[in-house]
Amino acid sequence: MIPTLLGGCLSLTSRRNKQLIVNLWGIKAQIFLGGLGIIIHELSHSLVALLFGHRITRVQLLHFPNPADPDDNSLGSVDHQWNNRSFYQRVGNVFIGIAPIIGNVAALIFLTNWLMPGLLSLFSSTAAPLNLTLGKSILWLFLVTNISIGGFDLSSADLKNSASGLLALFTAILAISLIIGLLAPTTFFTWLQPWLSQCYLALGISLVFALITLILLHLVSWHQ
Repeated sequence: MIPTLLGGCLSLTSRRNKQLIVNLWGIKAQIFLGGLGIIIHELSHSLVALLFGHRITRVQLLHFPNPADPDDNSLGSVDHQWNNRSFYQRVGNVFIGIAPIIGNVAALIFLTNWLMPGLLSLFSSTAAPLNLTLGKSILWLFLVTNISIGGFDLSSADLKNSASGLLALFTAILAISLIIGLLAPTTFFTWLQPWLSQCYLALGISLVFALITLILLHLVSWHQ
């Protein structure tokens, strides 16, 4: 529930930020302000599609739209094909659609643990002291903002793709939950908790940055 709520708020905020950026500085400005997030977004689709046995037919990790063409507004794309009779590949559609959330959160966790060690464990029982430097802090701020702007906006195609495999996913979750509950519920959730905590914090940090960006963009819009 928590990751779904955070991810949904982040996706909507990122979409609004992109709209404001386009209104202020043109469609290509999204590339410069959110290019890293866009690349991770499309790369996440590709990697998860391959993981679930889909056939990749075309990949554009970064695309500069033509301002003169109103239909050319894609910043990147991944085209893939699958066997609709395959239960595994249908389940994969759910994860392929939401893969950018997973991929960008993983990137944020990696960057934060590298550039701001100790930040993601700040509120845990095993908290380590923060070890900050000015240069790494500035780089972290820039990268997190870039990912927050460009990476989390799920398109209607992403959501439609996810919806096509929801029934298969719910069946799989029910079976897996039953197996885990019978075999080793305590051990599994004890192992999972630290990872979930880092994911929640990474999503929360990115949402804060996206909201700050939204406020700043609105201020710039009002003064123009």
